[in-house]
Parts: sequence; structure tokens; C-alpha cells
Amino acid sequence: MMYRKENEGGRNVDISRKDITMLVISLAGEKGLSPVQLQKSLFLIAESATTDLPTDFYKFSPYNYGPFSPEIYDDTDELVREGLVVGIDSGLGWSRYAATAAGSSHSKGVKEKIKAEFSEYIRIVVEWVQSLDFAGLLRAIYAKYPQYRVNSIFQG
Repeated sequence: MMYRKENEGGRNVDISRKDITMLVISLAGEKGLSPVQLQKSLFLIAESATTDLPTDFYKFSPYNYGPFSPEIYDDTDELVREGLVVGIDSGLGWSRYAATAAGSSHSKGVKEKIKAEFSEYIRIVVEWVQSLDFAGLLRAIYAKYPQYRVNSIFQG
């Protein structure tokens, strides 16, 4: 899965990395995203859409379950405090992230600021990530980006 576009004069300066995170969560719908799904969605976007991203977009390093950026959780926690995202208890010690009505409205504004092709690419990434179970998602990431497996505790 690769996003390609013609560079039309540089990066989106009107959006923040937190806006992209909000859009990713919003595109996940009511089902939301697990922390691993959120991390991997943003990682794939970072790998493929670099010219459309804010210059301070997340940097990833190999961690327990592959590419990881702790700032994603900081930004998501801030979105929760702002009332744009809700954490839905999974019953497994972590929350799934879903957009509130205010978050969905905010995401519409973000979509208006970015290229339609970029928005569509993000939608495709989110749908693809949601289509895989935990093990399948990690296997797919490690197959394409084996350098992120180095610190993994996942052996599946």
C-alpha cells in the first residue's frame, strides 16, 4: 500500500499531527481503533505520505510491537481531554479510540484542508488496518518493514 502524489509546493502547514490523528480515529467509525491499530495506521501514513504531513509528524522506533511513537498517546490523550475522542474500555486493560460528534465535526474541517487523494489514502489505510487481527497486522508490518521487528516481543 503506497500513497503517491505530485508535490504541489510542499507540506500541509494548516494541519497538525494531532489533526491527522483525529482524522484517522474519525475514519475508524464507531468501531474505533485499538492502540496498536492507531500506531500502525499513523506509521503507514508517515512512511508513504511524507510530503503531505506536518514537519513535526511522529517519528517511529522499533518497540515491543513494532513501530512506535509515544507522542501518539500524548496527542490522543489531549484529544480525549478536548472531548474530540472517547476511550472505549476493551475489557483487556486498554481502550479503543473513537471520535465523538465534536471529533467527527473537527475531522470534516481537517479533510477540507488536505488534498482529496491524501484523505482517501488515509481512509484506505484505516480500513486495511481494521481488516486485520492483531497478529496479522504485526506480521504484515514486519514483512514490509523488518527493521521494526528488532525489539518486538511478538513472535507470531
